[in-house]
Amino acid sequence: MGGLFRPLVEMLVVGTRDQTKLVQGVHKQVDLVRAALEAAGSADVPVRGALCFVEADWPLLGGSFVIDGVGVLWPKKLAEQLATPGALDDATTERVHRTLAAAFPPA
Repeated sequence: MGGLFRPLVEMLVVGTRDQTKLVQGVHKQVDLVRAALEAAGSADVPVRGALCFVEADWPLLGGSFVIDGVGVLWPKKLAEQLATPGALDDATTERVHRTLAAAFPPA
């Protein structure tokens, strides 16, 4: 929303409801993960957030998008992104896994 005379405001609308608060919640979670990694000496590890909608009606072409730095996509698209090799080597990946498992134990 917005544009020529007003600042552009990004909103996440699910159905007919403004669900932008979900994006804000992802930012809070990303901040917690970054803080845990920083405390463990891994501040250089990139962290991104995503929202995955399971039973949404997505268009046949395109569909996924980014709002305020948070990816919004469907399960298969998220799985593709998660399976793509990244810049971390196996040792760093294992260290990050241990750090996050210790910082965020199962409930």
